[in-house]
Amino acid sequence: MVPRTLLVVDDDPTLEGRVQDALPVCRIVAAGGVADALEAVRAHRPPVVALSVDLAQLAESPNGSGDGLDALSLILGEAPSIKVIALAPYDQRVLAVRAVARGAHEVCGKPIDAQELAGVVQRAFQRADLELEGRRLATGDAPPTLRVLRDETERRALLDSLARSGGNLSATARLLGVSRPTLYSLLRQHGIRAD
Repeated sequence: MVPRTLLVVDDDPTLEGRVQDALPVCRIVAAGGVADALEAVRAHRPPVVALSVDLAQLAESPNGSGDGLDALSLILGEAPSIKVIALAPYDQRVLAVRAVARGAHEVCGKPIDAQELAGVVQRAFQRADLELEGRRLATGDAPPTLRVLRDETERRALLDSLARSGGNLSATARLLGVSRPTLYSLLRQHGIRAD
């Protein structure tokens, strides 16, 4: 299984290790500030970001102003489809509400509870996957369904067998290992005329 990329933005160097322990199946990319976070978003395109929104020094943005909530806005401005998990202290409910109002996917309390974080991150990855699939379906970029693949393969097998048997339907049925009535049904289904 390919590890999922999770960007962790916090100035606490021990947080990365705690997150890695809680989510061993994720590849953790750490950033200590907003500039690093924006660079990591551009380089790694993580579907999920865990952002500590309670630290003012995180938001030393390129324009020189802001707080943790502004960092959230900058990250979402760079990549709107990213699911940002706001890491906020349990005693700062107002900060958590503001983070959600600015576009955070969900809030996880600090100090970090491993099980809570794992659940929140898993839900964020699932949501990101569903949205990506929806975009692919809407643009026609989706991979062909199993039925389409099966139909194409079946049609090629019919045409190949007809060619190898010189158009003889009895020989074609034997090559395919089906009865003649089944062969006739398949030919009609795929719009193949055997004249």
